[in-house]
Amino acid sequence: LNELNEAKDDSSIFVDPYGNIRYRGATPNNYVTFNDETWRIIGIIDGKVKLIRDESIGSYSWDSSDSNTNGGGGINEWSQADLMKLLNPGYENETILGGLEQKVTGSLYWNRASGKCYNGINNATTACDFSQSTGNSKGLSEEAKSMIDKSTWYLGGLEDSSDYSLSNIDDLMDAERGSTTWDGKSNGDDKVPRTTIWNGYVGLMYPSDYVQATNSDSCNSDLFDWYTNNACTSNNWIYKDGYNQWTMSPYSDYAYAVWYVGSNGWVDVSDAYEARGVRPVINLKSSVKVKNGDGKSESAYELG
Repeated sequence: LNELNEAKDDSSIFVDPYGNIRYRGATPNNYVTFNDETWRIIGIIDGKVKLIRDESIGSYSWDSSDSNTNGGGGINEWSQADLMKLLNPGYENETILGGLEQKVTGSLYWNRASGKCYNGINNATTACDFSQSTGNSKGLSEEAKSMIDKSTWYLGGLEDSSDYSLSNIDDLMDAERGSTTWDGKSNGDDKVPRTTIWNGYVGLMYPSDYVQATNSDSCNSDLFDWYTNNACTSNNWIYKDGYNQWTMSPYSDYAYAVWYVGSNGWVDVSDAYEARGVRPVINLKSSVKVKNGDGKSESAYELG
């Protein structure tokens, strides 16, 4: 915390409209070893150090549903989403019938377990395994879980990307932290109440986390058009060329749509059932300290 606060004048540090301190640019020194793998520091958000896994744990549905609910497209309410239950504790009894045996779908990532993960329309699933102690899809270790702070996450819905850019980032953050949700009247039929706050351990990035990771002032345009401006992606450490990435934020005009970051750099909406890249995000407890390292890729911060 002290090192970030002292680095406010560094070009790789950005202070957002809410006073949060964030890393930005193509190659900031924000590497950290967490869960015996590489994660990155998004910044100090609401007084907590916020981390994102450097790579995806796989491509899965944000949520899916049976054909009688939103046409099988899922429900964009994070507090009950399939992906939330995959990442967080307390959902070990979530199962899906697979032939003659039940396959667990809940808390697999949290518990370093294997089972079924949702990856398509109408509750389609695929085998997934987070039980490894090494590899790209391993789940959380006991040590890592002990460092994660249960936090408040914001579920405000965004209506249209054309209003949000680096030039008016405060509007984007206001929307994410706001009270706009699906109105329950059109573009869906699930009848599920929407919430704007969720308390939990593992979430995803917000669209604003991605946008503010860019240090190019030329990205003052519709987020959907970012793919036309290479400066927006080449100067953004969160951007990944290889896959799409889910965010936490629902698209409030539809009951089954969620915002994601595309592999081409734009910020767009997708049906929740689509299988897209999942990069877990957590907040560290204030008791966690840096034992070693300077944040560079070859000497990442070590926590303890």
